[in-house]
Amino acid sequence: IHFYKRVVLFIMGNKSSKGALSKEDLDFLMRNTSNSAEEIQEWHKGFLKDCPSGELTKDQFVAMYNKMFPSGNADKFSENVFRTFDTNRSSTIDFREFMLALHVTSSGTPEEKLTWAFRMYDVDGNGSIDMQEMQKVIQGVYQMLGSQDKGRAEEVFKKMDLDSDGTVTEKEFMKACSTDKELMNLLTPNIAQS
Repeated sequence: IHFYKRVVLFIMGNKSSKGALSKEDLDFLMRNTSNSAEEIQEWHKGFLKDCPSGELTKDQFVAMYNKMFPSGNADKFSENVFRTFDTNRSSTIDFREFMLALHVTSSGTPEEKLTWAFRMYDVDGNGSIDMQEMQKVIQGVYQMLGSQDKGRAEEVFKKMDLDSDGTVTEKEFMKACSTDKELMNLLTPNIAQS
């Protein structure tokens, strides 16, 4: 199962009714996802069951990933995913952020998914990926799976740094992933099938 779908299945668990979703949030999510009002309300109930405060903390998120990948260490990878989901940088994921991330990773266009993946690899948020950022994320993936990188990050970075300037821009990332299906599958699972 794709990483993000595992997260959703784990978070959602059994659903129960707690609290209410504001009309503003419901309208926003209906406009910005492919979900109906009923689906959004059901997701909200499940989210509140697992996150009664209405927010998912980084520690909860990391613990959840570690349970899904018990043979590896998911700390680094899950921290990168968490940072990408936490678009307002509040150090928590609220329901809006959760639903938007879920939409992009499961129902978004290939371009939306690549943009989301680029943000995950752009650890410092400066609009480009350097070698250290690429190593950090790829090593996190391999650690989560219980194996070693063995130089894969360097190989991927060289393929993506089209102008050999030591950084990968979003345009280079998109172009490399769009023209190299093997690379796209490695860096952005399940996008090629979309």
